[in-house]
Amino acid sequence: MAYGISALLFILGLATALPAIAPFLRMRKIKESSAIATGVVHVNDNPTGGLMTSFLGKTRHPQIVYEAPNGKELSIEVWDNSIYRIYRYKSGEAIQVIYDKTAPWFAYPRKEWDGALRDLWLGSGEALAAIVIWNVAAALHLPM
Repeated sequence: MAYGISALLFILGLATALPAIAPFLRMRKIKESSAIATGVVHVNDNPTGGLMTSFLGKTRHPQIVYEAPNGKELSIEVWDNSIYRIYRYKSGEAIQVIYDKTAPWFAYPRKEWDGALRDLWLGSGEALAAIVIWNVAAALHLPM
């Protein structure tokens, strides 16, 4: 039983951490030569998206508009979904945007960085807990 729980917890850890690796690496590259701007969230709700997939929750694509150093207005589109209808981004909210100084169109909202870090730490913790449970079960000679 302990081995099965350990294996499922390890798979959960991988499923949590692996999708966060690519966004984390992309954002880390942008962060190397970055500047910070404040963006404003614009949410255009699509009623058909909520009706067609209401049992899965609703996915929104808010636009975060920020101003580049040359005065040009740029935007980022992010995925914001929730089964419980609690979204990370609210229309009109001011968001911190980190962008590359040399290419200001390469940018990300600070909340995305925090979410990627959270998922990496959570997935690592789940995998570590699975390894500990497996080793404790093996040390106590529990049957598979």
